[in-house]
Amino acid sequence: MTTLFTNTRYIEDGSVGTIATVTEWSVWNCTENKWSNAPKVVLRNILLAGLHPKLDFCIGEIETTETKASALNAFKPKGYQAAFFLDLASGSRNHGRFTFTNEKTIGKKYFGETAKDQWKRIIYGSILHTGCKKLVYKQMKYVVVDDENKDADGNDLDDAVNNIHWETGDSHAKASKALMQLLGLPLQQFNPDTGEDEELEPDENKPLQFRAAFRNNDNLVEWIGKGTIGYNPKLDDSEFDLVIPLSSLKGNKPALGNHQGKLLFGLVFEGELRRAKPGWMLLQWFSFEVLQKDNIISKLEAKCDRLSQAYNSITDLAEILRIDQTEAEAEIEEGSDKLQSEAEYENTMIRIIKADKAGLLLLHPYVVTRIKERMRAVWLNLAKAAGIRFYSTMAQPDESLAHYHVVLPDGRIKGKKVFCAPDFEPGEYIVFCNPMRHWGDCQLWENKHEGTYINATGIMAAPRLLLLNLGRDTDGDFIQLIKSSAYPNIREAIANFDEPPATKKFPKMALQGNLQQIAINSMNDMTGIVASLLARARSGGCEQIVLNIPAGGEQKQDEEMPIIDFLSQQVQIAVDSLKSAYPNNKNGLDAVRDFLNEQGAESPWLKDFKDKECYLSRKCAVKDDALDTISRLVQTVNSYWKAPDLRLDSSPRTYEKVLFGNVEYAPAQLEKAMADRTEYRAEMKKAILWKEENDDSTRMIREVSELFKARKEIIYQTPKPDGSLYHPESWVAVYWKVAHQAETGEAGMVFTMFADEIIEKLKNMQPEIAKVLKVYAVQHGSWSAPKATPWIGQTVQIRSKIIEQGGQQKLAIEMQFPDAKQQFGWHHLGLVGEQYRPYYPPGLTKTMLAYSTRFVTATGKTSELTLFDPNMDKEDIKDFLTFK
Repeated sequence: MTTLFTNTRYIEDGSVGTIATVTEWSVWNCTENKWSNAPKVVLRNILLAGLHPKLDFCIGEIETTETKASALNAFKPKGYQAAFFLDLASGSRNHGRFTFTNEKTIGKKYFGETAKDQWKRIIYGSILHTGCKKLVYKQMKYVVVDDENKDADGNDLDDAVNNIHWETGDSHAKASKALMQLLGLPLQQFNPDTGEDEELEPDENKPLQFRAAFRNNDNLVEWIGKGTIGYNPKLDDSEFDLVIPLSSLKGNKPALGNHQGKLLFGLVFEGELRRAKPGWMLLQWFSFEVLQKDNIISKLEAKCDRLSQAYNSITDLAEILRIDQTEAEAEIEEGSDKLQSEAEYENTMIRIIKADKAGLLLLHPYVVTRIKERMRAVWLNLAKAAGIRFYSTMAQPDESLAHYHVVLPDGRIKGKKVFCAPDFEPGEYIVFCNPMRHWGDCQLWENKHEGTYINATGIMAAPRLLLLNLGRDTDGDFIQLIKSSAYPNIREAIANFDEPPATKKFPKMALQGNLQQIAINSMNDMTGIVASLLARARSGGCEQIVLNIPAGGEQKQDEEMPIIDFLSQQVQIAVDSLKSAYPNNKNGLDAVRDFLNEQGAESPWLKDFKDKECYLSRKCAVKDDALDTISRLVQTVNSYWKAPDLRLDSSPRTYEKVLFGNVEYAPAQLEKAMADRTEYRAEMKKAILWKEENDDSTRMIREVSELFKARKEIIYQTPKPDGSLYHPESWVAVYWKVAHQAETGEAGMVFTMFADEIIEKLKNMQPEIAKVLKVYAVQHGSWSAPKATPWIGQTVQIRSKIIEQGGQQKLAIEMQFPDAKQQFGWHHLGLVGEQYRPYYPPGLTKTMLAYSTRFVTATGKTSELTLFDPNMDKEDIKDFLTFK
């Protein structure tokens, strides 16, 4: 329960600066009333640690099925003078985890003292736990405004105190250029004159998602806030740096008007273009024939065929993943209408195989295991999303575009739906968002380069009510989009959609009870349950059937309505339930479930998508006679799928000297690395066991990884006896060594802790040229010379490749002999000894000198061929052959 706190002042008086925090919290098992064996929770750059670095926090954990409020009562561990008290929701309340504070809680400081305010500590407590890319602070003057305020004529006027409209929006603040650049990340630009990247000032025109807080000791109102923030040039000519609306303030709300103080900000992320899979929620609303007409199915089949052909080749699979990632990075280009690949966001394995052009680690157990895992994800995404991808970008409010349409009383839009996304070409786009309530959450909008955000990047701006019509707001929500010309038949289907069901976004309702009871009730998230019922209804063709929905939740009497109308509203309520106590109608949901059961409306793929064995060891479950779109996509992918066959005979020890082998380290460093290896193995063993006992949840594994990732910064600051620091690469080298001193496992610790350093090494290193190679099992190949006429130094060409032998993937050598009289071309020679594998990656071609060094006693045929680099000194070759 320690916090590493670093404060860097940009100005000597401490008015502007940055804070970096890494905090580790232990986990208390509230059911067993003892410290849990779970890994410590590691949180980086969170507001809570920045505001209160000296307080003692921990996580209190309960089962998600717990119903007794007393389970979250205070507890006093052995050795503590005071008890820990329930204080806030952590970032994992849906998993039964809450933040407890030792001796005295701090939640009331920011969310209010009265009993009616305490529910906010649970609903909004996670704001203080959000991991940020950076924390910065600044002494400033700022304005609190009402983004919904109008003047006497009905015009927008958010700041009635100063009689200025700053153009804030729902949870959307405005900032000066100085504040936007303080919050943003530096730009990297290549300088062709120096050949190096240069760091430029952050782009003030790039909106971002933020967290903010004000803490003081002068009896002023302390507050926390969240949302998005954009640049407003008018602030540069004022005395203010920030205009923040009441809708961004989730607890205490200062008076409207002018304030000053030192504010702490967290950058969650900047506006950016992302790639997103449309998924089954979107594609379920289109017929399979529409997808065929847009060539989606033919392209899906081609991708499946390519994967199927590579099922047993580690090199081919790695190359597919490498190419897919390269294509994905090239997708976001001016004028690009289509997305070319199903590549995922980069993870460590993808980064390694991209950087490892020489293939030094291609057969490493860590890489091989993760390629298998990644291939499962690729197959799964093909079944869910047919291999197509949309762009995704952050939504921002811009009421200057509202004149293109009229909003009807029921929330429907009449007229043009116009948005501004400067990164994209003008024109018509398909837009949608998840979770989808109904087909109406997929619409056709027009991109026009005009309005407030014409100079911005990484965002799309639209009027608030237009965004709300799509179920989105502007506190950091992303919207998916693609040019409608990319899929003309889908575009036509959207244009001819029936009028969608009308759904309401109800006002937030405060959770009732004491803090413990509110916390217990907050763990209930019905979104997945409702969405699955919606999918079952759609796949069974039952969504338009009128059903008697019994009273429940806030529905006070039975009511007949189409299933789609009921479920659409229930999806909206479930999504909002994370921030409101407005209840779902569980009686109605049960009635729909029972009806679907009676009709036999089943979607077995829906549950199977979450099963760890789906597309890893078997095909996805699907009804053979199902005709709905998603079932047919699954059937298509199933027809191509093959289980990956990547059984490799390789151990970590083989790779001990492949990287960092010549880097020196001290005995104290070795001792530290070995202690961490012992702890890592123990913690990971417990996490894997927990995963097997908890529906394949990887939460504990991720927590162990985060725990050890966080140690790198502390390790780098470990001093020598004389007070100076060890060279960072010496730490990487010693952890690489101890992680690879094992015959089993994957050496995962060093990849977890030092992935960036390993990848940088791979990018910059020239592979060591191995001057000797021993090839065994030569008697089974085509070049096994008899003992009477052995190989005695002839010049040959060799190339390495992966072959399958005895049910395993092995590194083999093919050889050709230019002076051959009978056997021409490339033929199998034998297998590569384990100690030589890292230096002869698949695909390597080389000229060498061949010597027979072992023979089969019974037949006299060469069983081992030793090959030497032709540049080796002849005396060295002679010594090697003599003393081998």
